[in-house]
Amino acid sequence: MTRPKLPRITIKPLAERNRPAVGVTGILLLVALVVAVFSYDRLPLVKGTSDYAAYFTEAGGIKSNSDVRVSGLDVGRVAGLRLEGNRVRVTFTVRKGVVLGDRTEAAIKTETVLGNKFLELTPRGDGHLTGPIPVERTTSPYDLPDALGDLTAVISGLDTTQLSSALTTLAETFKDTPPDLKMALQGVARFSDTLDKRDATLRQLLADANNVTGVLARRSEQIAGLVANSNALLSELLAQRNSVDALMTNLTAVSRQVSAVVDDNRHQLKPAVDKLNGVLEILDNRRADLQRTLYLFRRYAMSFGEVLGSGPFFKASVVNLIPGQLAQPAIEAAFSDLGLDPNVLLPSQLNDPAVGQPGTPPLPMPFPRTGQGGEPNLTLPDAITGKPGDPRYPYREPLPAPPPGGPPPGPPALGPAADGGS
Repeated sequence: MTRPKLPRITIKPLAERNRPAVGVTGILLLVALVVAVFSYDRLPLVKGTSDYAAYFTEAGGIKSNSDVRVSGLDVGRVAGLRLEGNRVRVTFTVRKGVVLGDRTEAAIKTETVLGNKFLELTPRGDGHLTGPIPVERTTSPYDLPDALGDLTAVISGLDTTQLSSALTTLAETFKDTPPDLKMALQGVARFSDTLDKRDATLRQLLADANNVTGVLARRSEQIAGLVANSNALLSELLAQRNSVDALMTNLTAVSRQVSAVVDDNRHQLKPAVDKLNGVLEILDNRRADLQRTLYLFRRYAMSFGEVLGSGPFFKASVVNLIPGQLAQPAIEAAFSDLGLDPNVLLPSQLNDPAVGQPGTPPLPMPFPRTGQGGEPNLTLPDAITGKPGDPRYPYREPLPAPPPGGPPPGPPALGPAADGGS
């Protein structure tokens, strides 16, 4: 009888395998291992807690990661909160081994005076808790504004006069009682009398407390936002604690280095400091001169900016840069080239100072005769000189008058009477 041969299993060496596939598989396995290590308490088959839920009429300040306690011992954490209609669903975890009956009750209670909340569980009933705890078996927290509001509502309905009368009557009834009870009743009488005297003050105090409660209720969202922002600020400061510590350490090291440098160079620094003090003293003595210099420099800077404001060049007018007696011939030659005499005013510039008569209006175009020889011209130099095409100055004499008897502006002709008289 021959034994059947089994197929031989051969394993390929790593060098012959597909290296990218092996690398991807290894990375995925490593990521899965890291996730499992950091989230082992959430894995269904590994975690050591059980999930439960409860309904409350209001959250009352409880939040995720708040403690869950049974008889004062921490047994879990609050996992999350969710609004369902007019109720709040609070999900929480409890360590395995803690038995919660089917009539278990839950209450949100205050842990510290700062308002930290925790979830208190009271196991009741037989069996095990399978569904969410209903609102009928949960208790929401009792906050200070609600307490003040209820106190105001209760005390505002009291008749302090009747209460004082009742307490006084009770004290008079028991005035013949033993000394201890008598002293107690006298104290009650004094208390009632004080209460009656302070009735208006107490009512005003309760009214003010009611107003404060209303303001806090209206500003609850803003107060909650302020607290949340404060928590965020504290969290950021805690997150940057290492950076702040490093900054303080570096500042300490720098201060030590500066102190060491000052100690090592004390002899060299003293003369420099003395000279600096001398310079500061000189500047202090010349304070007025420095202020005037700065004032003049400001004016100079403004003028300098105006000079350079037109473009990349200097544009300024320097008065008396060239003496007037040297520039006058050039100016007169320029006016002569244009046929103008600076000493002759236009008719429109003339006036009579004695009567204040306004100047003669400007001459119409074309220019009429100006009293000089020549015909009327269209250009001012030609009208002045009387020679068309001649831009030169000086003044030219007018032409001689026409003979008598001619057209104006010549003299009138002599009549026969004049001839007979001669």
